[in-house]
Amino acid sequence: MAKKRILIVDDEPQICQLVKDVLEEDNYTATTAHSTDEAFQKLKLTLPDMILLDVRLPTIGGLEFCRQIKQDVRTRRIPIIMLTVQDTETDKVIGLEVGADDYLTKPFGNRELLARIKAVFRRVDMAKSDGSSLIKVASLDIDLDMHEVKHKGKDLLLTPKEFELLVALAKNKNKALRREALMSAVWGYDYPGTLGTIDVHIRHLRKKLGDAGKHIKTLIGVGYRLDDKA
Repeated sequence: MAKKRILIVDDEPQICQLVKDVLEEDNYTATTAHSTDEAFQKLKLTLPDMILLDVRLPTIGGLEFCRQIKQDVRTRRIPIIMLTVQDTETDKVIGLEVGADDYLTKPFGNRELLARIKAVFRRVDMAKSDGSSLIKVASLDIDLDMHEVKHKGKDLLLTPKEFELLVALAKNKNKALRREALMSAVWGYDYPGTLGTIDVHIRHLRKKLGDAGKHIKTLIGVGYRLDDKA
C-alpha cells in the first residue's frame, strides 16, 4: 500500500521539521512549506492526502488558504487539520466554518497528532466506501465523487460544510436527525461552538437550495428531517 502523503504548512521551520520527523517515523511521506505561496506551488506539482495547516501564517493566512483550497474543485476534497497557537474558540469555529476537518492546539504531543490524523483518514475512507456516489432526493441530485449538487439540473454552490450537512440529511432521508447527530456526522467530534450553529447552517442551506429548501423540515425540540416528497 502506498504511503499517505501529508503537506505541513507552517512558517516555523523547526516545527515543520519536528512534525515531518514524527510523520515519517509513522510511515507517512511528509513535505513542508513555510508559506501559503510555497504551499500553492507544491499543490500545483502534486496533491497530498492531507494538509496540516498553521492558522497564523503571513500573507493570506491559514484561514483564507483553507477557504481557497476548499473552493477549488481540484483540491477541495483534501482533508485539512488546522494548527492553532492558542486554544481560542474563534480560531476553531472559523477554521471549521471554512472547511477544516479538525484542529490541534500548539503545543501538541506526538501521540495526539498521530491519533487526529488517523481519525480524519478513517472518516474520509468511510465516506468513500459508504454506498453509491449518487444520491437523489426530490429535485436534488447529489454527486459525492464530484462534490456537486444540482437542483433541476442547475449547479448549486455550497460551502464544504453545507455540502456535508446536506449529504448527512440525504443519506437519512425521511428520517428525523437530532442536532447532535448532525454535528457528529459533519464534524466527527464535539464541536467547540453551540448546537445553534447547525440552525445557522440549515438556514443558509435552505436559502441556497431555493424551492427545494422546503424539503428540509424543522422538528421542534429534536432536529431536522429531509423529506423525499414535500
